[in-house]
Amino acid sequence: MSLAVRIRFSSRLFAVLILHLSSSIASAGEDDFFIKEIMKEQQPNMNRQLPDWLKTKPATLSPVFEQLLKVGNNGPHINATDADMEKSLSPEKPIQGRWIFVSMSMPEQELKAAAEEASATKSSLVFRGVEKGGDTGTITRRLYATVKNIKPIPGAVIDPLLFTRFNVQAVPTMIETNADGETRTARGLPGFAWMSKQEVGDLGQKGPVFVILEPDMIEEMQRRMSEFDWEKEKKHGLDNFWAQQKDSINLPVAEKNRERRIDTSIVSTQDIFHPDGRLIIKKGQTINPQALMPMRHTYILFDATNKKQVEIAKKIGDEMLVKQKPVVYLFSKMNTENGWDHYNQTTELMNAPIYKLNKTIIERFQIQSLPSVVEGQGDTILVWEIDARVLN
Repeated sequence: MSLAVRIRFSSRLFAVLILHLSSSIASAGEDDFFIKEIMKEQQPNMNRQLPDWLKTKPATLSPVFEQLLKVGNNGPHINATDADMEKSLSPEKPIQGRWIFVSMSMPEQELKAAAEEASATKSSLVFRGVEKGGDTGTITRRLYATVKNIKPIPGAVIDPLLFTRFNVQAVPTMIETNADGETRTARGLPGFAWMSKQEVGDLGQKGPVFVILEPDMIEEMQRRMSEFDWEKEKKHGLDNFWAQQKDSINLPVAEKNRERRIDTSIVSTQDIFHPDGRLIIKKGQTINPQALMPMRHTYILFDATNKKQVEIAKKIGDEMLVKQKPVVYLFSKMNTENGWDHYNQTTELMNAPIYKLNKTIIERFQIQSLPSVVEGQGDTILVWEIDARVLN
C-alpha cells in the first residue's frame, strides 16, 4: 500500500532550511539536512555530575571569581576578560568602589543595618564564602530573609579576592576607593557619608565587629573538590545511565509491509531574504527541499530490545551498504539492566555507530511503527514499515 502525505515544517525550520540551501546549494546532496540533529546526540554519554554544593550560585557573582570556578571545576561561568583578571589579581592596580564586608556571624540587626547602608549608598555587601556544609543557595535564602523589606534590595556578592585584597579580618568593614586608588577603611558601620569627609587611610574601629564565619570560598572549593571521589561518581553515573532513561520511544511492532511517500514541498507565506539582502524565495512560491538537496542517507529505525527488529535492521543495512548507500541506525529502546553491554553488542553487530531515536524524527517523518526505513527517492521521501513477525 502506498500513501502520499505532506510533511509539516515549522516556519522557523523552513527559514533555516532555505538559508541553508541558499548558502550551500553547490554541495547539495553531500549530506542530509536532518542528520545534523541526530549527530548532536552521538553515542549516549554521561556528563560528570557535580556535588550539590556546586549546583547553585548567588544571584550576583564576581566575574573573576566565576573564572576561578571555571578553572576549578569546568562549570558554567561568566566570561571574565584578561583585563578583569589582571585588574583584580594585581593589588597595585587601583579599583574604584564602595563595599561593606559582612558575614552570617553578625547579629541579624547588624547585618540588616549593613544592608540598609548598602541600599542607600548603592554599595555592595561582600561575603567571603559560604558556611561549612552549606552552599550559595543557603546564604542567598538567609540573606533574603533579612533584606526582603529593604527597598531597593542591596546588591550582594561572594568575592574572597576582595577580602584578600583589602586584608579584611573582621566584619563589618566598610571600604571606599576612588579612581586614583585612594582608600578609606573603617571597621564597624560609621556610614559612607561620614567616611567620605575623613582623611584617606585606615579610620580605625567605629563600632562593634565580629569574626568572619565563612571560610575563603576558593580554599573551601579546593578542599571539597579534593575530598570528592570523582571516579566513584563517574562509575555510579555510568552504571545507572540506562536505568535512568525515561524518554524511550514506544511504538508498536509493524505487522505488515507498508510504504508511504512524504511530499516535502512547501509554499512560502512571505518573501524570504538572505542576510546579505538577496531575495531567495518569493511569497507564494513552492519549494521542494528534497528536490534541491536530496536525502543521501538511509535511516533505519528499530527497537534494540526486539531480536527480530535487530535482525531486520542488520539485513536492510547490509543491503543498503552493498548499494553504497550510507546508513544511519536509530534505536528506540535499549536494555536497561545491562545497557552498556547491550549497546556495545548491538553496535558490533551493525558494524557501525548507533544513535538514539528522538521524538523530532518520529514526528517529522510520521513514524507509526517499528522497524521503519526512511530514505529519499526522487523528489519525495519514502517511509516503509517492515513486518517484524517474519524476516523477508
